[in-house]
Amino acid sequence: MKKLLKNTLIEIHIFILLTMNNIFKKIFIIILCTTNVIFSQEHAFKLEILSNSNNNDYWWLTRNNNGIYINDHNINLDWHFKDASTNYKITLSNSFSNNGNFNLGESFIKHDFSDKLYFRIGKYYRDFSLYLNDDLSSGSMLVSKNAQALPKIGLVGNFSTKKKKYISFKWGISHGFFEKNKYYSDAPFLHEKFIYLNITKNNFHSLSIGLVHEAIWAGTTTKQGSSNNPGNQADSFKDFLKVFISADGPLIDGESHANALGAHSGIWDFSYTKKDNNKKLKLYYQHYFEDTSSLRFANKTDGLWGIELINYLPKTNLLIEYLDTSHCCIDPPYQDDNYYWNYQYRDGWKYKDMIIGNPFVNNNRNRDEIKLVHLGLSANIKNSILNFKASRKINNTDLTKYKLSLDKKINKASVYIYIVGDEQDSGIGMGLSYIF
Repeated sequence: MKKLLKNTLIEIHIFILLTMNNIFKKIFIIILCTTNVIFSQEHAFKLEILSNSNNNDYWWLTRNNNGIYINDHNINLDWHFKDASTNYKITLSNSFSNNGNFNLGESFIKHDFSDKLYFRIGKYYRDFSLYLNDDLSSGSMLVSKNAQALPKIGLVGNFSTKKKKYISFKWGISHGFFEKNKYYSDAPFLHEKFIYLNITKNNFHSLSIGLVHEAIWAGTTTKQGSSNNPGNQADSFKDFLKVFISADGPLIDGESHANALGAHSGIWDFSYTKKDNNKKLKLYYQHYFEDTSSLRFANKTDGLWGIELINYLPKTNLLIEYLDTSHCCIDPPYQDDNYYWNYQYRDGWKYKDMIIGNPFVNNNRNRDEIKLVHLGLSANIKNSILNFKASRKINNTDLTKYKLSLDKKINKASVYIYIVGDEQDSGIGMGLSYIF
């Protein structure tokens, strides 16, 4: 059995190599050649079959759902295992392509060099904002689970001060790849980095202040006039250094001042956690920015505000969020942003046609100034998990978008059923999963 699993693992590794960017393949091969996979007690294989609602347009059926395509029947396979210092995750599904073929979802190798430094390569989401409950949240302002995971390679570390052990810093940097599409004849790159200051007191109180920076750069964009989409984008190492510090690029026709090279976005990330026995309180605010003005809070309180209460009711998580983008363009041209969209990179902050950040923010390219309230609830009732989330805009007429699901565990099997929709229409789906 062990030999069979090991051979299967090799086959899946080969499959990964065949689906990755050429540069990505070479790096992945080096890691596989220097890594000896040793099976431990921590490995699991999960098979899930879902029968979906006939209508695949319901908001919470397609949003924050790993960028899947809703088929009549989705088949998902998830394999996770680890040895002493390395985690492996492989996800395959017929829902990651619009033609029903099996493709990779979130799949990566994560190697710990020590308890203060790790390396990750593959398709994965984020190494920051780890406090955020992706199952209940409306979605991170930068990298949610709305789109499929981008292929990336990254390094993450942390360190503490010698004199004040309760103060620590976490940092990370990664390089990723978008894809060719109707806007890009050559796929652009992703640059990502972050740094966090963490203050912990008696393991009961923790405060975190972070700065996260994302940038789309390089690639070749489709030309649409002399002043838009100038074809080949700068992609040298010198250009990367400019992207790293958000330095200006070349002047475009008609401009009196050059904009920063690439398309930039980011968040100021604030969170506070209080632990009280088995209870936990989380408060957080993700302030979104795209340029110097919003970096300096010229867009006031725009971003995602949230509170999560864990076990204040027994075995229950309650999450409430407020999303505000109404200050995106209050002082043009100084503060005048069309969040997630950029004139040079016309596909915007999207991957495989899905918003990478919060799905409510400018989902259809329009400058949509919204104020939204979102509720998430998860309760563990005996051997069942009940999840509920609902969202509604409060600054204009809107329908409440909701999803209610129940996951009943029976030994290693689970039976899953959901209801999704709004006040006007709803659908139902169900599924079955088994952990081997």
